[in-house]
Amino acid sequence: MSEQFRRGAIIVDLDGTICEHRYPDFGPPLAGAREALQRFKEAGYWIIIHSVRTSSVYRESEDYDPKVNSPESVSDYLERHNIPFDEIWMHDKALGIAYIDDRGVRAVGDRHQSNWKEIADSLIHEQFRPRMW
Repeated sequence: MSEQFRRGAIIVDLDGTICEHRYPDFGPPLAGAREALQRFKEAGYWIIIHSVRTSSVYRESEDYDPKVNSPESVSDYLERHNIPFDEIWMHDKALGIAYIDDRGVRAVGDRHQSNWKEIADSLIHEQFRPRMW
């Protein structure tokens, strides 16, 4: 069994979650992100940073710079800010205005208890303001 599955992996988005979203640049780290990831690391979790900076959507952008949008540049940023990680994933993921997942940080209750009414209410009503790329 691989190390990530033996320890339990936590997958964390980069832009807008660990650092301010300032594409094509890296924004400053968000308050509490480094400390939380350090706690995960100390608890023995395998930390995977997931970014779509190399996805087809960004590669087609006029702002795309392969030097800035590479696993090495993400690693350099994380190391410069002492943000712990074990792996970096930079493959495409579906780009939507929201993700609904049983393991989402905002999930209510245990993973087998649904909160579909809350999800639908937040997506349909004005309190949900998606940021479009």
